[in-house]
Amino acid sequence: MREDPAALFLEDEALTDGLTDEEAETLLSWLLDLAKEATPQELAHLRRLGHEITRLSRDYGLPVEELIGLVELAWGGAEAPGLEA
Repeated sequence: MREDPAALFLEDEALTDGLTDEEAETLLSWLLDLAKEATPQELAHLRRLGHEITRLSRDYGLPVEELIGLVELAWGGAEAPGLEA
């Protein structure tokens, strides 16, 4: 039986520790959207990725939305704002 991604992410309090409510909602929404079709291995990877985004945001004061944008840019899923030719 497949683990429920929502339960996996929502039960992990450290996943959003130190984020504002708005940032936590942004991160969780993004992760849950990606998790819809993810395998168990991909879910574990998404969870680690979420922890790293939270750490970078908390430790360096970087906005969660910008970190998500960087990840999407690295995956080739988005254009970086201001870089369009």
